[in-house]
Amino acid sequence: MTLDPRQKTIPNSLQFLIGLCILGLLILTPILLVGHPAGPVTAPLANGTVHVKILAVNDFHGHLPPGQTMNNRTVGGAPVLASYLKSAITSEKADGTIIAIPGDVYGNSPPESGLLLDEPTMLFFNSFADQNTTTLSSSPNSSGNMIATLGNQDFDRGVPELMREINGGNGTTNITHLVDPYPGSRSTYVSANVVWKANNTTILPPYTIRNVSGVPIAFIGADTITTPGLQEAANVKDVTFLDEADSINRYIPEIQQQGVHAIVVLLHEGGNQTPYDGPTRGNGTVTGRVATIIPRLDSDVDVVLSAHTHQFTNTYLNNSGNKPVLVTQAYMFGMGFADVDLTIDRAGGDITNKSARIITTYADQAPGTSPDPAAAALLAADEKAVAPMVKQVIGVAAQNITRDQNPAGESALGDLIADELRGTMEADIGFESAGSIRADITQGNISWGDLYAVQPSSGTVLSMTLTGDQIRQVLEQQWQEPLPPHNLMVSGLVYTYDTTRPAGNRVTEVKVHDRPLDLNATYTVATVDYLLSGGDGYTTFTQGKDVTFVLKDIDALTAYIGSSPQPVNVTIDGRIQRIH
Repeated sequence: MTLDPRQKTIPNSLQFLIGLCILGLLILTPILLVGHPAGPVTAPLANGTVHVKILAVNDFHGHLPPGQTMNNRTVGGAPVLASYLKSAITSEKADGTIIAIPGDVYGNSPPESGLLLDEPTMLFFNSFADQNTTTLSSSPNSSGNMIATLGNQDFDRGVPELMREINGGNGTTNITHLVDPYPGSRSTYVSANVVWKANNTTILPPYTIRNVSGVPIAFIGADTITTPGLQEAANVKDVTFLDEADSINRYIPEIQQQGVHAIVVLLHEGGNQTPYDGPTRGNGTVTGRVATIIPRLDSDVDVVLSAHTHQFTNTYLNNSGNKPVLVTQAYMFGMGFADVDLTIDRAGGDITNKSARIITTYADQAPGTSPDPAAAALLAADEKAVAPMVKQVIGVAAQNITRDQNPAGESALGDLIADELRGTMEADIGFESAGSIRADITQGNISWGDLYAVQPSSGTVLSMTLTGDQIRQVLEQQWQEPLPPHNLMVSGLVYTYDTTRPAGNRVTEVKVHDRPLDLNATYTVATVDYLLSGGDGYTTFTQGKDVTFVLKDIDALTAYIGSSPQPVNVTIDGRIQRIH
């Protein structure tokens, strides 16, 4: 069963009232920020340096509501995130503050954002825009304190809808617009490496320049070149994704000719690093593609605000000129942000000092204990709009179906999800990451909202072909270094493993439908786009062939649960067996 958000509307009178309230909040918030503008030109200061703060929120994915946890503490949600960002803006005497969004502001969104085509998320970030922000954010002459680049999942509804989200208007949509007409984004979107196939020109300005207290700073954007492999072909059929480093470097001379030597990159590609608290430490070990991109960047690049891998990064990596580049990433879903401090020499325009802290947005400590009222009002209006869809009953659970894992790493809910993926794609084998299952199903009625809570990332179900040997490699990667954050849930196969054996050789037996795995045979595998992209470190999935995308995982799970004539009852059945 696919739920169509276009079937639900709010009465015109209530819609007008909601829109009026939110418009008022959007107007008031920039006034609160007027003391810390990052506008076109501000009065020069007497001292020889300029202090610039950048607050970078990567991979927000429309996570307006609360519900995330870190270190067994509640984190994130729009009201809490806003309280942290506004506190950071007002707590230090920076000459200018920039809010940066390095891609995937939406996509894989919870229903509060996704069912309304992610307009609520764009409105949320609009509330941070200062008085210098122009209306048409994609104009190369834009100004203001909001800068964003594209992420792979910003293309989830295709390029035309992406452009509508940026530039505004209702288009052909038939949803409830919390602000009507939809005003578009107030962020300046930049992208140096996404070009039109028709003429090889960038679909957005490749960079923008901001002038803070008389000193110019350039911001260049780039999306991961792997986007076509993470998207349905129709969504990106009109565009090409060029090499990230080459595309960034292409515009450096043009920027330098304008007398700009402070250069910040918003890069929707990332890596992984062991998290820590405090200011940037040198000599950090970063794995992932970002570590191969930085060494190729021009020697004038100073900062890279990375994204995409949903991990922690805060270190220095050398560029092509062997100069240190500050590289950050702050988890995902509004669970944190990078608080970057730059010192720029007024005379030469160079960044002389750069450091960052990755701030976790805990709700149980200040400023999170005082959620932002404007963001809370937006979320309340949003939740009211989607309530009729979220509360729809889909099925019945005969008992609690939980994520609780047995000693071998298997769970009843994991088995159910893996079965659903395999059944949807009529595949030989189904794989899902345990980390993609975010809530339990409790005994009794199962609502659509309950199922969405189970899989809030809204991934896309797909099939691919892998060889038997590649399937064995996938299973072995559960013990690789660095250790993946989550093990795999499986369907269609049973395997045994021995933890006393060396990593890479721990799987002792694999059977597919009661037959030994043939390492030379080809099998159809059902999974989701997150694992296809090598998510959680399972890079073997990126070698899959004949990839076919079908539908969102929430739609597949809804259909699977709704088709059951009896109350759903799932128990662990020993698909994963630990020898020692």
